[in-house]
Amino acid sequence: GYTELSGVCSHPDFRGGGLARRLSLFVANRIMTRGEIPYLHAYASNVAATGLYESIGFRLRSMMNMAVVQRTG
Repeated sequence: GYTELSGVCSHPDFRGGGLARRLSLFVANRIMTRGEIPYLHAYASNVAATGLYESIGFRLRSMMNMAVVQRTG
C-alpha cells in the first residue's frame, strides 16, 4: 500500500537547519519499513519543498490541477 507523508512545514526562524530533511527522511523510512510506499504532494511553485523532496529521493510521478471553490454571499 501507500502512505502519505504530509504537512512538513518549518517556521521561518528555523529554515535551513535540516529539520524538514531529517523529519521527512525519518517518516519516509518508517513507512518503507512497514513495506509501504511513501508519497506526497507539493505545489510546483514551492521550489523549496520540491527541491527538498527530490534531494531525498522522491520523484515527480504526475501533475495535478486543483480548483478552489468559494461560497459567495
